[in-house]
Amino acid sequence: MTRGGRLRWGSLAAVALVFAGLYVRTLALPSSGGFAPREAVPRAASPAAPLHGAELLPNGSAASVHSATAAEISGGRLRAFWYGGSREGAPDVAIYSSLYSPKEGTWSAERAVITRELAQRQLRRSVRKLGNPVAGRDRAGRLCLFFVSVSVGGWAGSAINLMVSEDEGETWNPPRRLVASPFFNISTLVKGAPLQFAGGATGLPVYHEFLGKFGELLRLDAPGRVIRKTRLSWGQSSLQPVIVPRSEAEAVGFMRYAGDPPNRILMIRTSDGGAHWSAPVKTALPNPNAAIASALLADGRLLLAFNNAGENREDLSLAVSEDFGDTWRVVRRLEGDPGSPGAPVAEYSYPWIVQDRAGEIHVLYTWGRSRIKHVHFNTAWLEERR
Repeated sequence: MTRGGRLRWGSLAAVALVFAGLYVRTLALPSSGGFAPREAVPRAASPAAPLHGAELLPNGSAASVHSATAAEISGGRLRAFWYGGSREGAPDVAIYSSLYSPKEGTWSAERAVITRELAQRQLRRSVRKLGNPVAGRDRAGRLCLFFVSVSVGGWAGSAINLMVSEDEGETWNPPRRLVASPFFNISTLVKGAPLQFAGGATGLPVYHEFLGKFGELLRLDAPGRVIRKTRLSWGQSSLQPVIVPRSEAEAVGFMRYAGDPPNRILMIRTSDGGAHWSAPVKTALPNPNAAIASALLADGRLLLAFNNAGENREDLSLAVSEDFGDTWRVVRRLEGDPGSPGAPVAEYSYPWIVQDRAGEIHVLYTWGRSRIKHVHFNTAWLEERR
């Protein structure tokens, strides 16, 4: 290499180091407040008699579907999203949406919200495939849809994009790519529900699969820019964090485990509004390298949806904790009862939990990779003696 070439590379390296330093400094700014837990759900609206229902969401568009997410919108309705195509990771995968009416107890026909081609055109970059969507609201009440896209390689080469709707998901602003890393901005994925901070920021649990498997918590400002990120774990075996606050200072998190046996759900905690997190510890609940979901119910209990097995995704169960995650009781099995009818492919995975403002609990999950299933119930059914 010539002297001029060395000088040019040295200059580029110096610029890169300065940029990285400024980026890290920006993401290390002091916290602007603790969590803003969701307002309490009215409990009187939930009747004492056990209520339970279940149905498969419409799917006339894709041979394979996966990774459901949902948010409550006006009128007590739910808007659900998932991705579907000929197979996971295929170029024809799109993100679909359907609307649930609790009065009629029905889901609308699915429609594509974003396709690979549309994402590529609006993001102005090559997009090879789409992945996990995650729905939630920002502090202004707008419906937000985060989704994974890959421009090069596999899931380790992914990035997160954000779309915003101001009319409950009927129309969407063009997607915008989040900048979560100073170099190449790759290997950031999403699965857990967004949360709110008291200072007005939105929290987004994310994870990485390039040169390690670990979780982070991003903070986004009102326009949806990453202003801070905090490590949740390290190493090669923790991913897909789900975070559940119960006060401004305190929250618990759960992560999928991809390491050596015994295979258990990982748990982390914070007592300072998410500024610092405990090291992940294994709970007593099994985890076959699969996603989990959790929510804080209106009565103060934690609800967890998980695959209650160490090696497969054939059993999908619900557990509750009265002490914010210290101990658990498995109270219901949603899928996997011997002799009960099941999907052609015995996989029930990637659950998502929402408790609506009327107190009803909704769990959505992948049913045999061919449909999304919706199970809804009240707390009386959850604890009903069988």
